[in-house]
Amino acid sequence: MNVYILDADVNKYRQIFYQGSEDIVDFNRRFDGAPMTKRWTGKTKFTFARTRLPKGDTPGLSTHIPVLSPGAVMALSELLENNGELLPISCDGEEYFLYNVTRLIDALDEANCELERFADGTILDIDRYSFFKEALIGVVLFKLPQNPLGQVYVTDSFVAQVKAAKLKGFEFRLVWSSKK
Repeated sequence: MNVYILDADVNKYRQIFYQGSEDIVDFNRRFDGAPMTKRWTGKTKFTFARTRLPKGDTPGLSTHIPVLSPGAVMALSELLENNGELLPISCDGEEYFLYNVTRLIDALDEANCELERFADGTILDIDRYSFFKEALIGVVLFKLPQNPLGQVYVTDSFVAQVKAAKLKGFEFRLVWSSKK
């Protein structure tokens, strides 16, 4: 089993930018693993970066807020279904979805990780990962409760589905393997 950080390839595909009236930091903090469907209006504005890069199926926005095209949602629907919620947005008049990951799994083996911490003990960054393999059995996509505003993690089945569907713009950084 492998665990990857889910990201967008912003070097080959366009990013989107938040254009809402709420402060960007406050907007990002709302994506902390708690459900938001009931209070989501979909009126927040987004715009594509003005570059010549093509549009991908996951334009970059923030490390903990995946953005998905309708095609990506269709191709990944079974994997997305029980791990979070799709929040519709309009980006320069085109339909996209923010994916709010609500599946928080306490799988981080902190004793075997290299962690940087804030003064209060919360995790600032993870330099070397270690996970409890048993906690990840059957898991496809998740965040860590120790750092709900941090990275989104995926496992092999998610990566395989993205590749099988030939979705563009996804980037996966391997951070842990149970084989090591």
